[in-house]
Amino acid sequence: MMRLLFTFITLILSLQVYSQESSFQIETHITNIIQQGDETENQGYYNLLLYYYDNPIDINKTSEQELALLGLLSTEQIAELLAHIDKTGAFMGIYELQVLPAFNIQDIKNISPFITIASEIPLTKLIPGLFEGNTNYTTLGYSRVNQISRGYTDSTYLGSPDRMQMRLRLRNPGHLSVGLSAQKDPGETWINNSSVPSTDYLSGHIFLENQGRIKQLVLGDYRLQFGQGLVLGAGFMVGKNVQTVASVKQSNLGVLPYSSITESNFFRGSGLTIKIMESLKVSMFYSNQHLDATPVSDTTLNAVSSIRTSGLHRTVSELNAKNQLHEQVWGSAITYETKKFTTGVLLVNSQFDKAIIPQNRDYNKFRFSGKRLLNYSWFGQFDAGNFLFFSEIAKTQNAGMAYNFGVIGSISKYVSLSMLYRSFAKDFHSLYGLPFAERGSIGNEKGLYWGLKLYPITNVSISAYFDMYEFPWLNSTTAAPSGGMDFLVRVEHEIDKKARMFIQVRNEQNNVKINSGNVYINQPVKLLKSILNFDYNLESPISFRSRLQYNRYSEDEVENGWLIYQDINYSIMKFGFTGRVLLFNTDSYNSRQYAYEKDMLFTYNTRVFNGKGLSYYLIMKYKPMRRLSLRLKWSYMKYANQDEIGSGYDVISGNHKSQITGQLHYSF
Repeated sequence: MMRLLFTFITLILSLQVYSQESSFQIETHITNIIQQGDETENQGYYNLLLYYYDNPIDINKTSEQELALLGLLSTEQIAELLAHIDKTGAFMGIYELQVLPAFNIQDIKNISPFITIASEIPLTKLIPGLFEGNTNYTTLGYSRVNQISRGYTDSTYLGSPDRMQMRLRLRNPGHLSVGLSAQKDPGETWINNSSVPSTDYLSGHIFLENQGRIKQLVLGDYRLQFGQGLVLGAGFMVGKNVQTVASVKQSNLGVLPYSSITESNFFRGSGLTIKIMESLKVSMFYSNQHLDATPVSDTTLNAVSSIRTSGLHRTVSELNAKNQLHEQVWGSAITYETKKFTTGVLLVNSQFDKAIIPQNRDYNKFRFSGKRLLNYSWFGQFDAGNFLFFSEIAKTQNAGMAYNFGVIGSISKYVSLSMLYRSFAKDFHSLYGLPFAERGSIGNEKGLYWGLKLYPITNVSISAYFDMYEFPWLNSTTAAPSGGMDFLVRVEHEIDKKARMFIQVRNEQNNVKINSGNVYINQPVKLLKSILNFDYNLESPISFRSRLQYNRYSEDEVENGWLIYQDINYSIMKFGFTGRVLLFNTDSYNSRQYAYEKDMLFTYNTRVFNGKGLSYYLIMKYKPMRRLSLRLKWSYMKYANQDEIGSGYDVISGNHKSQITGQLHYSF
């Protein structure tokens, strides 16, 4: 009886919250989460939140690791949630979480877009269920730089300067999703393979989950994530960031649908995860697609020198590289999982119709070459109470190994820490891996990372990490084997419910290649990055952000760069706007500044500022009806003492650049 009464009260609260948040804006919600960290390096985290927005976590069928991956719940909250399910059974509604002492209404609002309560649905009712939950949406986007660059004036770019995007997503959360994405990049032409013109990038998927023994089934485009990402990583790795503890750990997500407009690093075919028994799962996958690649200069060889990942087809040379390489990938993963222990093995085989032969450069000596790449790995983790241990060990057939070992734990509710050791051999190759690492490419790296999170007093937190690493062989930016170190300290203070501030310092030391006479040598360099940030009036219709950033680059000489901006956000009823005014001044590209910039829904935008100038943007949002919203953005940048902007075919004559962007979003 009490259970039924509590469920009734929870339902009423849920309906009230839904009515209050009928104008809920997911991009504002995700942006607020992202901006609590170092948002310029949060592309992976942004992608993760968007993935869980499209594929919410069923909190009745989740794990500690998956909940921790959200980065929105404390260790105490996750433990309470899982313990409640063990003791009293499944949750019947999201807002039933209020019964847990560690949760308040704001905590639940923060995670509500990314979680669900999925009931059992027969297969015959899945498709009708796609149109019953009001969780579907479609977006149409348009963008154009108003100034014409060199690539258009000399007809090098074959198409128009317009960028166009389309997304369609049908969702029955926890059970079925159908997605379709299309994009035309600036400079590309409309492709006419039939009587109907279309873009050259089309991506789609059908994703079924939690249907009896079928845990995951995807047809179309997808990604894979197993272990710690040494062999397969789905693009959600946060890396070194102010999430100094949780950022080192990945979770076994398995087979995931792909709906991004990024035109590379995904699989095209099918993937399946089957539950053999309660603790044993088997995943199988097959991919068959053509990739963009650069043919080798020797036309007598049937080979390519590199795989292209930009997805751009604007020029004759870019079109000649299109679909040059045929790739087939197949593999399998077997995972055994209990509440305390997870272990698994993974095998991935990649086969190409042409040999990949990197350019003859010293730094390419140990890079992958050939027509076939076979990787296999073991991964595991063990929950030892306050500490979680995890690892993955991988091997490239007839080549090197890679492994990492890590631990995450809490000494008390005031102190959390993490440690990760990684070692990737010079000749370890992984085309789809994304582990915690200093560099984007995998291999030729060793490192030791320590992360720390402290809560010394009420409303104050301290985040810190220290990472030291070495590269046993040279890379494209160094003349010899090298090493480096990197540390970050951030102190954040929540002044009251309407204001918070943080100060952050990050210092990097590594080496770059310089010409010393007739010989290239390594030159030590240092880069200090500092941020002072204020957010205020967070709870009212109008809010502000003020930020000052300063960089100091030290090589033979010291170079400085600074940036300051003021944001204002206003939202009430059907109307809202966001604006920013920004000033920057850097001595050179070495001391350049980065700043995350709000944009359209499902778009992550980090801008680079180099030189001296002024930038501003204004975003207008209008919601004429509950399901339909319109966004328009005007951005402008003006440089001082500069008569052209950009480089290569993207050079614009003059000292200013402006852009207009628009988007229609309809939910149903």
